[in-house]
Amino acid sequence: MRPTMSPLKDPKTGVKPGAKPDVRRRPRGPVTHARPVERPETPVARRAPQPPSERRRPPRAPFVMLVVGLLGGGLVSLLLLNTVLAQDSFKHNELRRVNEQLRQQAEAEKGRIRDARQPDAVAKGAVQHGVSPDQSAPKWVGGGHTPAADDAGPTTSGRTEPGGAADASETGSSAQ
Repeated sequence: MRPTMSPLKDPKTGVKPGAKPDVRRRPRGPVTHARPVERPETPVARRAPQPPSERRRPPRAPFVMLVVGLLGGGLVSLLLLNTVLAQDSFKHNELRRVNEQLRQQAEAEKGRIRDARQPDAVAKGAVQHGVSPDQSAPKWVGGGHTPAADDAGPTTSGRTEPGGAADASETGSSAQ
């Protein structure tokens, strides 16, 4: 079987004879059958078309100057902040050094006072001021009573302490 032959397309329009024209398709080439546009009666001020080389672009200089100014201002601000912090750091270190010196002076003064309160230092100071030791003081001071002279005996440390017989009589354990 032979395929059926379809009628040829019109060479001017490109459409088959008897077919509906495609309205979606745009004709190629210049439009010759366009309607004339009605112009308003009042004249409208129009700008003359500018050649492509003279088209106006927004100026770049103000934007570039703004960006450079912001960057420069930020850099100057950071430098000033760094300088202020460095000054504060120097003050902090100086105050720390002074505080350490004062602490060392206070420790030295406490040590001098502690040494001056020692008994041998007090005795030396008393002798320098003309004060002599009191020789009239009793050799033993007890809890409200005085032991007899024969009750006291020497000890290994050289001090005299009350003996045993007098202590027994004082406690109430006598033979009477």
